[in-house]
Amino acid sequence: MAATRATYREMIRLQKLAKLRHEMELARLQAQSAAVEAENLDLFRMHESRFGAEASIVPVGIIMRRLETNKARQASLADTAMTERQNWLRVSRTIDTLSDKLRVLDAKLTRAEAAAELDESISHLLAAPKI
Repeated sequence: MAATRATYREMIRLQKLAKLRHEMELARLQAQSAAVEAENLDLFRMHESRFGAEASIVPVGIIMRRLETNKARQASLADTAMTERQNWLRVSRTIDTLSDKLRVLDAKLTRAEAAAELDESISHLLAAPKI
């Protein structure tokens, strides 16, 4: 089955939508990671405040458990982000490949149109009555 311009354009459009979905997922993962990092900073401040003038009402054990939970969550987010980045790159390469194929197809069709016009010109010249 020969691919047409419309087919390639539709495939490129769909791949661009997939790329945007991966970009949105990466942004969501980065936001979650930033939130966990901000929570960790707050937890460290609460832990340090135990030794300052103000007494902390949160027990150290709870702070440490939450920090451990956040560490595992950050690792999970990093793994998911790596997978999303790989998928984003794969889709980007697919878009590049399809764009290249579309350019090749456009060049091929342009050459075919030019050849048809040239054939038509030559046939008109050959068919013209000689005086």
